[in-house]
Amino acid sequence: QQQQQQQLQLQKPSCDRSDRRAFLNKASQTIALASSLLVPYSASASTVVSMDQAAGAPQLIDDNASSFPPITQKVAFDVRISRQDGTFYVRDDLPDTPENKVFYGRLMVGLFGTIAPVHVENFLRYSVTAYDAAEIDAPKPSYGKSSFNRFDDATGLLEGGFIPSLEITDIGGGTSLRYGPSIIPAKLWIEKSTGNGEGVQKISHIGKGLLTHKTLDLLPTFGITTRKAPELDGTNVVFGRLLPDESSNEFLRLVRDEIPKYSMDRPSQSDEFPTTEAERATKELASRVFSAQRDFFRGAAKSFGDSRIGKIYEGKLLRRVEVTKVEML
Repeated sequence: QQQQQQQLQLQKPSCDRSDRRAFLNKASQTIALASSLLVPYSASASTVVSMDQAAGAPQLIDDNASSFPPITQKVAFDVRISRQDGTFYVRDDLPDTPENKVFYGRLMVGLFGTIAPVHVENFLRYSVTAYDAAEIDAPKPSYGKSSFNRFDDATGLLEGGFIPSLEITDIGGGTSLRYGPSIIPAKLWIEKSTGNGEGVQKISHIGKGLLTHKTLDLLPTFGITTRKAPELDGTNVVFGRLLPDESSNEFLRLVRDEIPKYSMDRPSQSDEFPTTEAERATKELASRVFSAQRDFFRGAAKSFGDSRIGKIYEGKLLRRVEVTKVEML
């Protein structure tokens, strides 16, 4: 029996060496294959990783301006925020409080034409003068008469680019945009592959002040991030950024922290936390009843054709935030 054990021990190393050699060969092949799939990047932009869009992994960019893609075009927005009563004109009969002050500022945006050329091209189509006497019979929709209407508290996204009277319409079995008497082709904001096997580059929403557009949205609405929001990577495409300065920083602060927003939730009636099981059950039941009533009446109003219901939505800014002028620089 001892001789048999010695023979097995003598045979085992050769078997182990053979298995180890096969394992190492297979591992080296796997490593070589994985290395061939990696996208190289420069040392100066080590935080940027170019991946295929189909893989669902966008580029990662830090908050350092040097790590962003190059800016190919710049656009300026003149913006204003109304008082709490919705007015802009000069008034001396109101107390000097934040809610009674009108904000005027200018937002400068830089566009990433090298990695999002389709988005930049479509964005620039609406960065035209809002009024042109030569085109009075066929006016063009412009960001110069647009507004910021909503702030999504869940993602910190400020939604803008809402142009009055610009809407989606179906004509002849196709989808177009209607603006007054004009019919405009509805182009999808989808980037094309470069054809070199690297796919379409995408930037992650991991910084503040990034311009983003929702995929498959035919309207020229866009968003500006006010904080990191990587959860938007699967639904939106970054195509530019807000150039930071005193005016843009104050604008984002007011919209994010100062302007009240409409909430679909039931308003709290008391700051006291329920202490007993009965109080908690009563509060939960009241909340459910409120939600059911709210959904019922909203559905009834919509079925009766009440258009006012579309003007009430979660996160709606309760002060007027308007763009008065846009120009390409």
